[in-house]
Amino acid sequence: MPTVLIADDEADHRDLLTLALHRLGYDVVTAADSAGALAMLAAGGIDAALIDVRMPGVSGIELCRQIRSSPENELLPIMVVSADVHRHQIMTALHAGADDFLAKPFSRAQLTARLETLLRTRPSSAARSAAAARAALLAARHAVIEETPVPYRHTA
Repeated sequence: MPTVLIADDEADHRDLLTLALHRLGYDVVTAADSAGALAMLAAGGIDAALIDVRMPGVSGIELCRQIRSSPENELLPIMVVSADVHRHQIMTALHAGADDFLAKPFSRAQLTARLETLLRTRPSSAARSAAAARAALLAARHAVIEETPVPYRHTA
């Protein structure tokens, strides 16, 4: 079964999500903050992430940005979970790289359906490798452009 990372500073929320996901057959790892979540992601084996918006230090929104900037995790399915359901907050999460936004409170059926959709539509490892290769190629091209001297042209 897939492994889901839950990043939430509230222990009760982590426990409830963990219980619900275990009952559905998912493996779960948890983190109380963004630093812990990044450490879990660096260890590998994570198939999706459920991230709370409000966490101490780095917010869940900023965590999304950091995950998306990493070639190893740029295609990781991310669902932001928050009680703050203002349109601005939702749009900010989506622009930061979240694939979905789930408003608290939610039903187990909502969580299940949306998480299964994220996991079903996630890119294959081949697509991930291709995306990483594209990112490396773009970085290499950028480095070449930066190092290539521009010929001097004298114009009268």
